[in-house]
Parts: sequence; structure tokens; C-alpha cells
Amino acid sequence: MPLAINPNVPFDYVLDCDRALPKEEQTLFRLKVLTPNELAEIEDGSATFDTNSQQVTIKTGTKVINILKKGLVGVINLKLADGSDVKFTTTKIGGRFPREEADDKFLSYLHPNWRRELANAITEQFRLTEEEEGNSKL
Repeated sequence: MPLAINPNVPFDYVLDCDRALPKEEQTLFRLKVLTPNELAEIEDGSATFDTNSQQVTIKTGTKVINILKKGLVGVINLKLADGSDVKFTTTKIGGRFPREEADDKFLSYLHPNWRRELANAITEQFRLTEEEEGNSKL
């Protein structure tokens, strides 16, 4: 039976590189599924077409960052080299639907491979493997 997706309920995610570690050493990322409008907005802005040169530009790096800003809602146990915790920081976004998004300062702490993995976890929208289901508290 298919289960409905609720973009208002965050889920926990552990990076592939952390899964073999004891639970107390794993970094736990709190993610949320994007709404259809959020995902469409990101997808629409990820490619441009120049009619003069007939060239298409794909902005994959920008797409990953935009997915993380909207879908990453917290982190537990992310450490710096000195053992201190990395604070999850956000930027307030105003407008018609005010919200907070992960900010560039926080995202700069994440390895590029981690950013891609987290963005994929957000956009896959609950298409989890059995192992990942065990790492999620849905």
C-alpha cells in the first residue's frame, strides 16, 4: 500500500560513510521532503537556454544547494576537527510564506559528496532501501 508523503514531517538520515559507526558517533541529519512547488521551482531554475548561442546550461551545483537550503532542517553530532559541535545555522526568508533555510555558512561545513548525498535523499522522497528504513524514524 502506498503511503502519503508529508513534507511537514522531518525524517532522520545518516550518511553512507557513517552507517558502520556506532550510533553515538554517527551524524544525524534532519531532512524534509520538498513540496511539489519547491521541487518544481528548483528544477525550473536548474537549466537555462541561450537563444542566441543555442546553448543549454545545467546548474547542478546550484540545484544541490537550493535543495539543501529547503530540505535540510537540522543536524545532530556534526563535529569539527577539534571535536566541537557545528551549530546548525539558518537564514530567515521573508515574503508570502516566511521560513528559515539552512544558510551558506552551515552548508560550507559539508563535504561536496555529503551535499550531493543529502540532496538525493531529500529529492528521492521516501524511496528508501530496507537499510535506510532502519536509519529513519518515520
